[in-house]
Amino acid sequence: MSTSAKQAQDRSNLITRAITALIGGPLILIITYVGGVPFFIMGLVLAVLSLLEFCMLGRDRQMPGHIPVGLVGVVALVFAYASHEYMLVAAVIAAVIVVSYAWDALRGTAEKRLARVGMTTAALLYAGLPASFMILIRALPDGLLWMVLIFMLTWGTDTLAYIGGRMWGKRLLAPSISPKKTVEGAVVGVVGGFLLGLITLILSQQVTPILVILCLIAPPLAVAGDLFESRLKRYFHVGDSHLSGLNIIPGHGGVLDRTDALIWVATLFYLFFLLSGVGI
Repeated sequence: MSTSAKQAQDRSNLITRAITALIGGPLILIITYVGGVPFFIMGLVLAVLSLLEFCMLGRDRQMPGHIPVGLVGVVALVFAYASHEYMLVAAVIAAVIVVSYAWDALRGTAEKRLARVGMTTAALLYAGLPASFMILIRALPDGLLWMVLIFMLTWGTDTLAYIGGRMWGKRLLAPSISPKKTVEGAVVGVVGGFLLGLITLILSQQVTPILVILCLIAPPLAVAGDLFESRLKRYFHVGDSHLSGLNIIPGHGGVLDRTDALIWVATLFYLFFLLSGVGI
């Protein structure tokens, strides 16, 4: 591809990304503001799509996850977690492992069967748990604030890292994992994400030392989540995670590509509330 053609493609992709963000961002914030059933449905849809994408990551290595087993499992997991039925959560995870193994009991080698069980279980946990965490966080008394803070930290880091990388990026952050992410972009993203989080706390009059510390931890964690997703895709030899014929986030890859940082930041806040005895 010629340089001019590459530049035209980059501009087109940037425009597509911007349009998608301008439509999708406000829609997500509106659903988050409403909360309740709409937010639960959004979390459940997020979990289902993420599970589908994760299961299919292994198709080129002949180790895709068991989609039917995973779908039933992730829906049951989200409902159980949202209902605070934690024994049922453990039972769902155990059932997915057993049924997934039994699914291939008479086919393939033991190693292949275990690999597919591992993919199915990993997809269940990677897709189902963070979605459940966000549903529980939104249900807290100040749940709207916490979800907006999580979004600002995540989106701020991700967006500003992208802008910083395009404008000033020279040194690759992790060339063996991602050929495009740069040190300069990561620094801009981390600083910008922290400042957006801090502004959110100031505007909501919730500035406390522990929350400021969380705002300091979250942006580097968001970058780590992004790199982890890149490492997964490189291991499974895929360019992005979107399902064939179902590119629901134009210009942004798949659902996993857009939630890689959100998953880690939401988990951080969930663990904070859990250890704080908030009653989540």
